[in-house]
Amino acid sequence: MNMHPDLTHAIVLAALAKVPDGTKRKLVSSVRERRQQVEDVIAASIVVALAQRS
Repeated sequence: MNMHPDLTHAIVLAALAKVPDGTKRKLVSSVRERRQQVEDVIAASIVVALAQRS
């Protein structure tokens, strides 16, 4: 399964756009565990979005 890079980029951006603003704000938290948790949530949402397109 090969996706065109522009399609992959669009899917990732769409997945990021769906992440609530409050969640995105936690990416700059001074608490490492909070940042890591949000990174995991965002990564999972990107994986799901990519899987739905294949």
